[in-house]
Amino acid sequence: MQSDTTECATRAAAPFHAPDAPPYTRCEPSHRLVIGYGNDLRGDDGAGRAAADALAECHLTGVSVLSVHQLTPELAPLLADAGMVVFLDASASSDAAVSLAHLSPAATGGPPGHFATPERLLLLTQEVYGRAPRSWLITIPAEQFTPGAPFSARARTGIARAVEMARQLLATASNTSTSASF
Repeated sequence: MQSDTTECATRAAAPFHAPDAPPYTRCEPSHRLVIGYGNDLRGDDGAGRAAADALAECHLTGVSVLSVHQLTPELAPLLADAGMVVFLDASASSDAAVSLAHLSPAATGGPPGHFATPERLLLLTQEVYGRAPRSWLITIPAEQFTPGAPFSARARTGIARAVEMARQLLATASNTSTSASF
């Protein structure tokens, strides 16, 4: 039996399939994908990746976990194959709570340092593959972005909370709330 990480790496290495094939034939609605992203060299900016790494250690059935520096178009085939995606990222907002928001494909601007937003990646996936998975963004409060800095206490607490929120969301994949704050 392949581990979730091996399965995810296998999917990433799979050859590109032209979008002329009906995308629903490739979709595995029960497959869930977690993508944590950020710069782990810049303190709290790596909080999304740290949360993804912690989730990967849980070896959740039917869940593949990726930890990436930034969102790129190369992730679109993985999203097209997923029934659900949870994005994890750090946020420099003044909000002290880890937050959860339902996402829809959209051409939104991205924060400095990120190639794309989750919404833009979902839009690309929809345009190329004809579908986008149900998606959520969990944002982790962050305050320390100095190169080489360790996680702040706020980010460490947020990472633990984000992991718990993601586990709950993945366990109740039928959740359709549009936004919540925990």
